[in-house]
This record gives sequence, C-alpha cells and structure tokens, in this order.
Amino acid sequence: MSEASETVAAVPSVGPPQTPAVALRALVAQNLRLLREQAGAALDDVVRASWGDGFDWTTGWLGGVERGTRSLTAEQLLALPVVLSAALGRRITLADLLAGEEPVSLGVDGRGSVPARYLRDVVTGEPVRQPFATAVVVAPPPEIDVAARAAEKLREIRRGGLADVDIRALTRAEAGAGEAENRLARRLGIAPIRVIAAAASLWGRSLTEERDARLADGGGPATVVARRLTTELTTRIEEAARRARPE
Repeated sequence: MSEASETVAAVPSVGPPQTPAVALRALVAQNLRLLREQAGAALDDVVRASWGDGFDWTTGWLGGVERGTRSLTAEQLLALPVVLSAALGRRITLADLLAGEEPVSLGVDGRGSVPARYLRDVVTGEPVRQPFATAVVVAPPPEIDVAARAAEKLREIRRGGLADVDIRALTRAEAGAGEAENRLARRLGIAPIRVIAAAASLWGRSLTEERDARLADGGGPATVVARRLTTELTTRIEEAARRARPE
C-alpha cells in the first residue's frame, strides 16, 4: 500500500452523530419524575390529587408510569398535567411532560420518530420561536392556557367514548391531520379532536394519512376511497358515542 493510501485509510469517517430516539412513554416518565422530585412531592401526593378529579389512580400504577413500564391512554396523558398542577401547587402543562431535545419515537423499534420540539408545537398550537441573526424586538404573545386546552381535548375525547385510544397513535394522528378531518368534523357537528381520536383508534394514524396510504396502494379512485373512509370513521364515531358515559 502506498503512503498516500495509508494516509487516506487512517482518516476515520466523520459526521454528525445520530441521536437515538427516545420512546414517548420514557420521555413522559423522566419528566414526570423530575417535576415531582423538584417539587418535593411523593407519589402518594399525586395519587390523592387524582382522586379529587375523579380518577382511580394508584401508587403502583403511577410508579409504573414514572418508570416507563406503563403506557398512558390519551385520557390519562391529558389528565396528568391537570392532576400534577393540583398536586405540585403550580401550573404544569403537557409541554412540560414533553420537555427534551432528543427525537421521540411514536412507532415500533424507533420508527416514526419526530423531534420533541415538534411535539411541543403540536400541543401548544404555536411554533417555538427561533433566534434570528439580527436582533428583532417582538412583543411577547399572550399567554396560552395549555392546561385548559388539554383539559378541553380530554373532555371531548371522553364525551366521544374514545378515551381508551393509544396515546402514541393519537399523537401521530394529530400531527398528521389535515383539512379532511376538519371537513368531516364540520359535517358531523363535532370537534376535530374527536375525528382524530377515532381515526387513531381505527388505523393508528390520521384520516389524511390513511387516505394517502390507500390511494398509494391502488385502493381505487379518490372519491371512492374518501367515501369508504368516511363511512368507516363515521361508524366508529357513532358506536363510540353510544358507549360514552354521560357527563
């Protein structure tokens, strides 16, 4: 081997390290534990606060959530910031439970990961402001009560009888939703989050994503596919509503 070849071979390949994705429930678990420990609260304090909101949480179950061995339903994830706010004596938002910079895995084996920042954008409804090269003075936006918005989503999902939807599927469906969800919600006279939750429970993704996937697989003309999906989703929504507990 020539000297030049030896030199080239000795140079290691360099590039930005691939940041591994963290599972959604692991991210929620570590932030839950951090928030609770920073406030000096015990698991029992959080559990007792949950009873005041009508939940039957136990210390064993909450401990499993905090260790990342138990998954949360959509209802439980949306309720968690409300319960923590009461238990810790300060406002906790869903964005607080999604704090972090690692990409978050929403699928199996690390597939379907999205940036944690994007998940927080989905929750708050507003993109996180990025710094600019030149200083620009911007008036701060009015504070948005994220906890109240999360609680309203929870109520809509519970009213629709869809509180058992998997939170990973719900998060993906909400991120992938588009105008199709809004149109169907207007037609049925319900909130879009109910359409999104129903789609997540049926297909594990949004109506928009399911439509695009079926069209890509040759499921038929767009109008036929749209009609089938609307029928399937409307049936799911109506069945869930009949089983819903009256509030």
